[in-house]
Amino acid sequence: MIGISFYLQDPHAETQIKHAADLGVKRAFTSLHIPEEKGELVKRMISLLKLSESCGMEIHADISIKTLNHLGISKFTDLWRLGIKGIRLDDGFDKETVISLSKVFSLSLNASTLNEDELLAVLGGGVEPENLIAWHNFYPRPETGLEEEFFHEQNQMFMKYGIPIFAFIPGAGSKRGPIHEGLPTLEKHRLMNPYAAGIELFQHVEGVYVGDQGTENNLLENLTAYKNRNILTVRAESRLLQSRQYELRPDVSQDVFRLQNTRVTANVEPNNTIARSLGSITMDNDGYGRYRGEVQICKRDLEANHRVNVIGRIIEEDIPLLSLLKPGQTIKLIIE
Repeated sequence: MIGISFYLQDPHAETQIKHAADLGVKRAFTSLHIPEEKGELVKRMISLLKLSESCGMEIHADISIKTLNHLGISKFTDLWRLGIKGIRLDDGFDKETVISLSKVFSLSLNASTLNEDELLAVLGGGVEPENLIAWHNFYPRPETGLEEEFFHEQNQMFMKYGIPIFAFIPGAGSKRGPIHEGLPTLEKHRLMNPYAAGIELFQHVEGVYVGDQGTENNLLENLTAYKNRNILTVRAESRLLQSRQYELRPDVSQDVFRLQNTRVTANVEPNNTIARSLGSITMDNDGYGRYRGEVQICKRDLEANHRVNVIGRIIEEDIPLLSLLKPGQTIKLIIE
């Protein structure tokens, strides 16, 4: 599943919610204990929650033991009447409170900090695994995002008990303040193309949420196309190709991705038969006979071949997407 994030002091939150809903995104995350958020928080929250409900959006909120004072409410169950159906617990909640809240809300545990003894204590209190979500933190400050090995170790623990896992990728375009350095779960994703980060996360978790409010550059459109129709969108430069969808062959070649139904009967004269680097887009010329016209994308650096024309390349920011392509997958090339 795909989710967005909105924040109480983001002036564009309404637009973000409507845009996501129009694309069929039905889940959203917000935080109710950000120290920098001040002012008429409750009034703003009610307004955004009403809009979200009208758009069919299910809201999960991050709360801490400071949330009550932060919002000026008397008890956590007051959040239910405000329209919040799921809560994600930050540190500081004892086992009894966790179990009590699980009877009212859809409950998300902090997947980045919880250890197995603490998880077993929750499960031992009568909370069923299928009623829980293991939800990782996001990390605003550079250098503090999760190490990949630790991330996978935590995930293994939750998978053992059948608990679904959610995590965050940074936004595209505008980043949440006050640091404005992205909100990823994994540190390796902070400066990565957010779309590539999202596709990578889908290999390991059930829910991918955009941590920042920014979803520019068709981030949500591309993520939903991948999740719903298995279409991976890759941007490229080429003077010969036009933007369109291709199918990859189901058999896996060692050195290249082969695009099906690209061969031609017309002549393809040798041209630009230079060395091929990772991400080069090529076309077989007349030197390969019946293979002429076949379009390929290089998985690694290859030597020049007088029978292969270099006709373009994947843009540098999208190179990480190549490692995520699967046999028989649909690839949508966007020529820029």
